Amino acid sequence: MRRKSFSIVFMKNTFRIGHLVEDNCQSQHAPTTHPQNKAEQLAARDTYRFRTAVSKMKGSGLVKHYELQSTRAKLVFYGDYSTYKRHVPHQAFTREHFQHYFGSEDLICEFLLDTSIYLFKELHFLNEIQLDIPNHGKLYTVELTRSELDEHMNCDLSNKKDGHHHRFFYIYRDEELDQFTNQFVKVKRLRRKKR
Repeated sequence: MRRKSFSIVFMKNTFRIGHLVEDNCQSQHAPTTHPQNKAEQLAARDTYRFRTAVSKMKGSGLVKHYELQSTRAKLVFYGDYSTYKRHVPHQAFTREHFQHYFGSEDLICEFLLDTSIYLFKELHFLNEIQLDIPNHGKLYTVELTRSELDEHMNCDLSNKKDGHHHRFFYIYRDEELDQFTNQFVKVKRLRRKKR
């Protein structure tokens, strides 16, 4: 089964829609188009890097929607397995895989921390992120800036990008996860839809 996708890019305060591309034909190389000026070149490069980083992150198959606006990124994830399977029926993601990421509140908070660290580590141009996970009648949201996370972790994530000769890992204890959750994760009860 072949799917076609297109990208919506935010450049110069407007959205632009990219070309339709078959998923099995997407290249791992940067686009070869030559934008007119330096700002457009940088925006196109950052957009490409953002899409690549999102596709390589842990749990990338659970991303429902993502957007990049200059130095701010927003990712929204599928909150329950039935919705995920209804929208993405061709994926081989099982209920057990889904529960591995979003099976409990602790797992959700751990996923939010891991994803925040990964995005800031890999994408030096990002200054702010928002992550949303609706799950079991609640919306788990993280909105934080690079400086807030750097200060919280007491390091500069821009210098920790994985290179060819070394890898950086962040190992944390339960107390550190609880501290991150209390400081940055907001939980909001969702209203049920009336039928």
